[in-house]
Amino acid sequence: MKGSDADNPSSALSKLIKFVVKGQKNKRGDYLSINSKGKDVELGIEIKDSSIFCPGDKTENCQHGFRRTDVLPAIDSTKTLDGVTVFHQSFRMNPQLPLNLTHGYLLASIELPNVFACTLGDHVFDIFAGSDFSSNLTQKSPSDPKTIRIRDLNSKVLYSMPIKNDTLYNTAITVDWVGNSLMVSASEGDDELKIVAGPLENSPKVVDPANKLTGEWHVQLIKFPLPNPADPYDKRSDVVHKGLQESNLHEGVFFSNMYVEDGRLGKVKSSGPPQGSAPHRVPERARS
Repeated sequence: MKGSDADNPSSALSKLIKFVVKGQKNKRGDYLSINSKGKDVELGIEIKDSSIFCPGDKTENCQHGFRRTDVLPAIDSTKTLDGVTVFHQSFRMNPQLPLNLTHGYLLASIELPNVFACTLGDHVFDIFAGSDFSSNLTQKSPSDPKTIRIRDLNSKVLYSMPIKNDTLYNTAITVDWVGNSLMVSASEGDDELKIVAGPLENSPKVVDPANKLTGEWHVQLIKFPLPNPADPYDKRSDVVHKGLQESNLHEGVFFSNMYVEDGRLGKVKSSGPPQGSAPHRVPERARS
C-alpha cells in the first residue's frame, strides 16, 4: 500500500476514505504516504505551499489563510454519530517534516459543517497543537505551544500532552450523543489507554436537532496563519482567508489506529485494529 493508492477508487486505501480536503489542482497522493513504524501502519498527512482548499472547486471560495490536508474516513453516520461512540486516533510527529509551533495546527476533529461552505464549522471535539491564534500582533499564546490539546466545542482544553520527538500519542474520545458529554482517554507508545478527563458536558450545539448526524470525522493537518499587520484588526480573525504563511512549506504528521467503537458498555478498547491493518472502516451508507 502506498499514498498514491488514494487516487485509485478500486484500491483498499481509497475505499477507507470518504473524501480528502486538499490543494485544488493536486492529487490525493501528493499529500499522503504510507509508513511502517513497528507494529503500526501509519498514514502520513502532509501540507505544502499548494495545500489551499477551494470548496466546490470555486476560486472565490479558496481558503488562502490555511494550509490544509484532511482525510475523512468512510464511516456510517447512523452508527457513529448516535448513542455513545469512541473515536480512536494515534499520531506521531514526522521528524523529517517538523511543524512550526509559532502557528496553530488542527490534528483531528468532528466538524459540524457550516452552512457557509467557505468557512470552518464548529467541532464536537478537536485535537490542536502549537500556538493559539490572536489578532493582537504582540499577544503570546495562552496555551503552551509545545503541547497537544484536546478541546470541546467551545475550545476549552480538556487534556494536554507535551510534544516530544518520535512519541506515539494514542487518544480515544468518547462522545455521548444523547447525554451530550465528552470523555478523553490517552496514552503514549504501547501504554494502556487511561481515562484522563471527563465525562464533561459539551456545548448544547452538539445535540441541536439541526446538527443530528451531520458531523464529519477529520484526521487532518490544518496550519493556521499568523496575523497579517496589513489586514484591518477586525478582519484578522478570518483565519480561513486572511493571515500570513511562510513559503517553501513542507510539514507532516503520521496517523495510525483510526477507528470507531461502540461505547455503550462504558469501556474503551486499549488496542487498535489487528496488527498491520489499515484504518478501520464502518461501512458508509449508500449515497445517491
